[in-house]
Amino acid sequence: MKQYKGYLFDIDGTILLGNTLIPGAKEKIEELRMNGKKISFFTNNSSKNPKKYVEKFKEFGIESELDEIITAGMVLLSHIEKNYSDQKVYIIGTEEYKDLYRNKGIQVVNEVSDFNNHNIDILIIALDTELDFKKLETACQLLKKDIKYFAANEDLVYPIENKVYLPDCKAICNMIEVCTGKQPTYFGKPNFIMLEYALEKLGLDKKDIVIVGDRLYTDIACGNINNCDTILVLSGEGTGKEINTIYKPNYILESISYL
Repeated sequence: MKQYKGYLFDIDGTILLGNTLIPGAKEKIEELRMNGKKISFFTNNSSKNPKKYVEKFKEFGIESELDEIITAGMVLLSHIEKNYSDQKVYIIGTEEYKDLYRNKGIQVVNEVSDFNNHNIDILIIALDTELDFKKLETACQLLKKDIKYFAANEDLVYPIENKVYLPDCKAICNMIEVCTGKQPTYFGKPNFIMLEYALEKLGLDKKDIVIVGDRLYTDIACGNINNCDTILVLSGEGTGKEINTIYKPNYILESISYL
């Protein structure tokens, strides 16, 4: 296997399964660091503050820095902060995710009673583990107007323990599309904006890094579309049986412990 200067590790299904550490993940990360490799954790999960990952990793004995945690939610927030910081947003997402916007001074309209639909500039969809029907209704009402529509990531599901899968961001967007015919602009993997953000953090060129993940249509697609090497691990969603698709990993491993 080729040696790389940097490793972009997906988290859910690659490092963790729900609240369980993938066997050997801690030891492999320590080994790579000892060998001078740069590491970032490169996740489409858009429900959490990146600080939570630093805390979670620490529980499992994995040391990480906040700058090493790259989430689709943070990439989208960075875009809003740079381009639309004075505009009002309505977010389908967790309160933890909304707080990231509030902390940047972006006006988040939280309750339906707080706004007239004409005053909302941007609709944002993220992974929302607190989703309810009223939020979906509000999104559909807002999309009757000509407003900007952004979403964090294109994952349909995310894995937890015992091979159980739960609805992710795109599953929410698909429900809204059925009702409105509208699709958002996505910011997570496999889109270049997410990779560009990660490369800037690592200070490396894409030829010097490898993307490691369990999902063909986000992790492996991100590499294929953007000319980066990839490693598919079979510890999460990927089974290896579906590799006869347009997305082809450079390597297939049972888990990152086999790196």
